[in-house]
Amino acid sequence: MYSIFNQDHELAIQMGRPFVFRFRPPNDNTLSELKEHYIWFSDRDSLNDELDSNPEFVKLSNNTEEQKLLYNTVAENILDPKVKAYFDKHMDAERLQEFASTKIKPFVSSFGIACFTMYPMNKKLWNIYSESSKGICLHFDSSDDPEFFHNILPIFYVSKIKEREYSAISQPNHIIDLFYKKTKKWSYEKELRLLKDKTGRVSFKPSSLRNVLIGYDAEKGFIEAVLNTVKDNYKHVKVFQIVKPVRIGKLSYKPMYIP
Repeated sequence: MYSIFNQDHELAIQMGRPFVFRFRPPNDNTLSELKEHYIWFSDRDSLNDELDSNPEFVKLSNNTEEQKLLYNTVAENILDPKVKAYFDKHMDAERLQEFASTKIKPFVSSFGIACFTMYPMNKKLWNIYSESSKGICLHFDSSDDPEFFHNILPIFYVSKIKEREYSAISQPNHIIDLFYKKTKKWSYEKELRLLKDKTGRVSFKPSSLRNVLIGYDAEKGFIEAVLNTVKDNYKHVKVFQIVKPVRIGKLSYKPMYIP
């Protein structure tokens, strides 16, 4: 049996940059992700915090110069003469601003979100995201797949989510800040977040997965399924099982499969 805090042995589960962890529940979707080397990126409506990435906190800037800039940018990119004539006749900066405001929510929902954490010893995360330690925790080396893990960033925890003004043309990337702020009640997660420009399946390099940690209350059938999936689809991945804590703050594990 090994302690998670002892990093000096050959079976140590390495922590800190560039290593990241992802908790998953004990179901077929988890086994599919493991078998086919992908992570499912959800839209913001699937998150468990209604304030998280909520587009209601984004308002388009009503600055006159910003409205003109938006109008001119759209107008300059209309190539069809008939469409351009209709635009010039029926649209002004204020109307365009109103129309653009209706597009914020679908724009925010178009991003895919996947959540990771910095540490695997978090009992709350095992309980919430791994169905009371019945699921697994995936251990990745993000440096092994820099394209997939590009721009994985920590969540910034704040006292209150505030409305922010969005300048669609002059500061087009400012809206991304919306995805990286949560209230302090979630700070125990120590979350790292990864965004993609789409939702659904996104493949990762199999070599970036280092270890699979199985929860201490996982059922025998699920344990066998995880072991078989790893053996059949990875040549290097180790499987460990967490040992039920005997005191607060202690997390130990035992090897189940070492290739």
